[in-house]
Amino acid sequence: MANNKQENQDFLTSGLIKFGSFCKRRKQAVLTALGVLVVAAVLGGAYQAHTKRVQENSWADYYTAQIALVTAGQEQAFYLVDTLNKKYPGSDAAQYAQLLKADMLYAQENYAQAADIYKDLHANAKNKEVAVVADLSLGAAYQAMKKYQDSIDVMQHFIEKHPTSYALPQAYFTLAMSQELAGKKEEALETYKLILENYTKSYWGSFAQDKINELKK
Repeated sequence: MANNKQENQDFLTSGLIKFGSFCKRRKQAVLTALGVLVVAAVLGGAYQAHTKRVQENSWADYYTAQIALVTAGQEQAFYLVDTLNKKYPGSDAAQYAQLLKADMLYAQENYAQAADIYKDLHANAKNKEVAVVADLSLGAAYQAMKKYQDSIDVMQHFIEKHPTSYALPQAYFTLAMSQELAGKKEEALETYKLILENYTKSYWGSFAQDKINELKK
């Protein structure tokens, strides 16, 4: 037993001696490696702090734009939104700000301008909530512009891509309306039936029932 203990100690001692010898022979390399780790840790902490600061500042700019919309008017608000987008491209705040701008344009019936923003968010938004709203809004904007087939395509793509989304009823509603307005009566009727079957007790179901009765006349 004592022999085993001595052997273990000898093994550990031998290992430490070998490691010490390795460090001496590779002193510069070891110091460099340790230096890299220290720099990586420092940079990692600095990056996290920078990311947090950017996030806070970008949201502060977003709220400033919202306040400007009420106090200074749309032109100033849009200027702040565009400035935010340039300063913090791709940030959540910038994406929500662009969505706000597009919604304002849509509400004023500037559908083409709104559609351009929705389309950009549809293609590039990393925030899932923004992407969902942008897709639905793009379909509605195309419908308002009487680009019914474009609206149909966007909604069908959305439904295929998000089969369990909370926004499916609205997507099917926009799809059905665009099909109806495009003169695709049978397709619209089938979509309205699908809405009625799956969302019977909702607003969407009630509306679908009325449309089915209307289209069957």
